Amino acid sequence: MSEENNSGKIPTYIVIKNNQYSVECQIKRANDCQEISAFCESHEEALERVEEECWIFSGEGWICFSCVEAIWKKVVDKRQEKEDRWKEG
Repeated sequence: MSEENNSGKIPTYIVIKNNQYSVECQIKRANDCQEISAFCESHEEALERVEEECWIFSGEGWICFSCVEAIWKKVVDKRQEKEDRWKEG
C-alpha cells in the first residue's frame, strides 16, 4: 500500500458518501474520466483498489487510468508532430 495513507488522517482526495470511501481523480481531463473510483468500506481499501486499477499517484492526488492514457496520448502526438516537422525541414 502507498505511504501517503500511513498518517492515520483521511487524505483530501478521498470522497466519503454514505460511510463509503472513494478516490477522486485529480485532473479530470479525459472525456471518459472516471472522476471517482468505486466506493469501498475504508479509505485504505479505496486506495488499494485504485492502485490495482492502475491509477497513478502524483504526490498530491490520484490520476485515473483514463486520464493517464489521455496524457500519454498527448505526449505521443506532440512527439510525432516534432518528428514530422524535423523530417519536413
